Amino acid sequence: MKSKILLLTVVLLASGSAVPQKSDCDTNCQKRYSYCISSGKGSQRACLVELEKCRKACLKKEKSGLSQ
Repeated sequence: MKSKILLLTVVLLASGSAVPQKSDCDTNCQKRYSYCISSGKGSQRACLVELEKCRKACLKKEKSGLSQ
C-alpha cells in the first residue's frame, strides 16, 4: 500500500513540473474569459469561442516572434 502511495506521489510531482508556463498573452486571454463569464456579457459558449480565438492569436504571435 505504501508503494502505491509513493508511486502516486512521484507521478503527481513529475506531472506538476512538466506543465509549461503560461505566457502573458495566455494570462490575458484567461482574464478576458473570466471577465466575459462573470460580467454576463456573453454566453459561456460565446466566451469560450473568444478564448480560443485569443489563444490562437497568441500562438500565431509567438511563432512569428520566434521566426524573426
